[in-house]
Amino acid sequence: MVKCQEIKETLSVMVTAGLDVDDFDTTQEGNIQISQEGFQKMCELLLNRVKNTLNAALHNSNFNANHINKVLHVGGGSRMPMINQLLRNMFPEAEHCIEEHPDEVVAIGAAYYAYSLPSDS
Repeated sequence: MVKCQEIKETLSVMVTAGLDVDDFDTTQEGNIQISQEGFQKMCELLLNRVKNTLNAALHNSNFNANHINKVLHVGGGSRMPMINQLLRNMFPEAEHCIEEHPDEVVAIGAAYYAYSLPSDS
């Protein structure tokens, strides 16, 4: 799982990544190469779910993509070029704000939300 995470992170900044087969099976040798394009094809169903979720949120809020003027890219997925491209395609008129530390933005947002919750005591 850790190796797969490393490959995903590598593919966020490089065009290809590799996996040594002998890391998993010492009786075999070889290297498996994967490209950003190949990874995107593997993730196609997940990308469609993200797109469908965004479309449902727009529909339920009675907004359309042209009403959105700013998109804040946060969380680990925002480092992935395919996620950034999906958001740019869905919201072409919006300003896209990409944070240097997207995980911290999530934590800060969670802290603000927790602060706003009513206290029982």
